[in-house]
Amino acid sequence: MRYRPRSQPLELTAALPRLGDAVRRARQRSARTSASIGPGDLDLLAWSRRFLPDHFVKEPSRMHCWLNAQAAVLQRERGRKLNVIGPRGGAKSTLGSLAFVLRAALEQREPYIWIVSDTKNQALAHLENIRAELLENRLLQAAYPNACGPGPTWRSAAIVLRNGVTIEAFGTGQRIRGRRRRANRPTLIVGDDLQNDAHMQSALQRERSAAWFFGTLLPAGTKRTNVIHLATALHREALALRLHATAGWTSRIFRAIERWPDNQSLWQTWEALYRDPEDPAARDTARAFFENHRAELEAGAELLWPAEEDLYTLMCLRAESGRTAFEREKQSSPLDPDLCEWPDAYFNEAIWFDAWPNNVMLRVLTLDPSKGSDARRGDYSALVLLAVTGEGMLYVSADLARRPTPQMVAQGAELCRLFQPDAFGIEGNQFQELLAGEFATEFQRLGLLNLQPWTIDNRVNKLVRIRRLGPLLASSRLRFQRGSPGTQLLVNQLRDFPAGDHDDGPDALEMAVRLAGEFLSGTPQDGLGDSLLRPEPRGR
Repeated sequence: MRYRPRSQPLELTAALPRLGDAVRRARQRSARTSASIGPGDLDLLAWSRRFLPDHFVKEPSRMHCWLNAQAAVLQRERGRKLNVIGPRGGAKSTLGSLAFVLRAALEQREPYIWIVSDTKNQALAHLENIRAELLENRLLQAAYPNACGPGPTWRSAAIVLRNGVTIEAFGTGQRIRGRRRRANRPTLIVGDDLQNDAHMQSALQRERSAAWFFGTLLPAGTKRTNVIHLATALHREALALRLHATAGWTSRIFRAIERWPDNQSLWQTWEALYRDPEDPAARDTARAFFENHRAELEAGAELLWPAEEDLYTLMCLRAESGRTAFEREKQSSPLDPDLCEWPDAYFNEAIWFDAWPNNVMLRVLTLDPSKGSDARRGDYSALVLLAVTGEGMLYVSADLARRPTPQMVAQGAELCRLFQPDAFGIEGNQFQELLAGEFATEFQRLGLLNLQPWTIDNRVNKLVRIRRLGPLLASSRLRFQRGSPGTQLLVNQLRDFPAGDHDDGPDALEMAVRLAGEFLSGTPQDGLGDSLLRPEPRGR
């Protein structure tokens, strides 16, 4: 039954028009109060919405809000260095190179400003945008009559406002050492996309631009100069990512999709429809599929700027441009395919399975705890389940998570109870005495009396071991469980190997393949001397 509200009492119904008038009057008073606030009392976003309304139409993104807060710090303090890495098309320049610079000049917060880009023409374009606002923006002219309009110097590469503030434009590599404006060295330097696509291919160009940045541009200022660097990370060794790890810089990385949707396998089905070369109406078919499964496809997703780019738009762009370009341009995660071990073609829709096969001849489960002496902070503990069929196909599921040791033991033992493996192996270079014994005790508590943990001592370099998975991927003998977040993460790590940030899943998968091979062959070594399997005593 649909809820129906009661009829309004007569006296309240009569009062509704008066209440509406009161609300309208309150809103008008609020608008007048806001308009009466001086420009200098507004934060950067509020100032931009008031004076640059054509540029600030939509609700701001999280990146804009963060930049807004940092702009307030830059107004109070000197000698700050700010590094912002964000997706292309995210309006970094609109807020950083236009609004922030324009306001700083109009209010004389920064007497000498530099705008620097990869090429001089790009820098000139940013300066031209500022010049156009000074000449044509009537809102600014009314609020800042002593600064707007043509100044005493009005060239393409340099302008001096009527209030005396100087703004100059430069390209990377220009000779700028020792430049001054009266007594001032630059008080604000804004670097906007200092590297280009060519830097992805040339280590020499990357090094030259970085050397110019650190050796020429930064020293051109003083210890009181504020510096803003805006960039899209085009390479893992890009200047922006170097600054992200450099002491003294306040840095933040933003991604268009801040959290991926939960159901990645359903999105893969959508992408197959979207890219189907046999369907002349592929785009319409994919859109209909999305509308029919919208709730499932959007579940879990978090976006940087939903007012500008919704999830469907971004996923279409990803399907059209390819995963590598999308990660670089939109996710601030540059991944050069030439640095990856295996081509993207190895990871097509055919690698996924829904149900475990019936003709399994061996099951193994392995754990890479990623807590050894060489483990990196934030690594995952990786549990990999592997089933081998009589035809030699290998079916894989994975559970990758950051978890403390007690949780690792409890969840690993529970997976063993459910999966019923013939063998359970632990990467034991650092944890033979601790983890294997704890698992043996937990197995006994759960009644897994026929299962004992085997510790695996890896004596060959991890990269060499993981590369052994190549022939299995190339021959399409590996299958991965659809709909499992841990398995999806494992596949992503395989795709990124060895250039990715993590390889815990591939490491555990290689151990599972090796453990299965050793048990099937009946020998405790694989002929390369990199593994010794030792059973742990029960109930230690």
